[in-house]
Amino acid sequence: MFPEMVLQHKNQLSAISRKRIQRMIFMNNIPVIGDLRLAEYFQMLSSDSLYPSAGSSAAMTSAHAAALFAMACRVNLRKIEEGLPEGKENNDRKTPWQEALQSAELLLEQSLALAQEDGFAIKGFMEGVPRSAEKIMDIPLKIAYCADEIVSLTIRFLAESYAPVQADIQCARLLAEGSRKAALAVACYNLPLLNKDKRESYIKQISKIEQSKVKSKPC
Repeated sequence: MFPEMVLQHKNQLSAISRKRIQRMIFMNNIPVIGDLRLAEYFQMLSSDSLYPSAGSSAAMTSAHAAALFAMACRVNLRKIEEGLPEGKENNDRKTPWQEALQSAELLLEQSLALAQEDGFAIKGFMEGVPRSAEKIMDIPLKIAYCADEIVSLTIRFLAESYAPVQADIQCARLLAEGSRKAALAVACYNLPLLNKDKRESYIKQISKIEQSKVKSKPC
């Protein structure tokens, strides 16, 4: 029995060592979200690793919402153009959708950037980089702000949208609301990483975003 116990203990230590080595490799090789295929991203997300994880998931959901709303904007712009007499333009109808599309594309870009920054923030915190705890707090709050802007856009444009893509806009809204809620949850869980004198400021920021919520009506 004793040799078996020793062997079992050695195997356990070996497994722990492998995990430590894997985490050290992660520290030196942060995955580039933009270079991953969708299946690769989910495979990496489901692995035993520090990144991608909760924060990047919230950011990717925000990106998903922004992309879906951008698609709806393009459909609306196409339908407006199709309905206009040849050689004429109705800028009064097109301009708001064009501006909404620009905002959606910017929010998509920002969300993807934040998904990547989350990995560098985790790396910095694990390596003891100064002010890295604040960085870990700042990123989920920025994600929540992005998601909040997407929610506002979807609320503004839902009623005037071409009917067949109204479901897409509503889905984008619900995704953005989920992203906002998830990002705030990450921020709340990260609060204990801060010194007590710095927590109050972040608690106020979290409360401010939560107060901006508008109750969603799915139908």
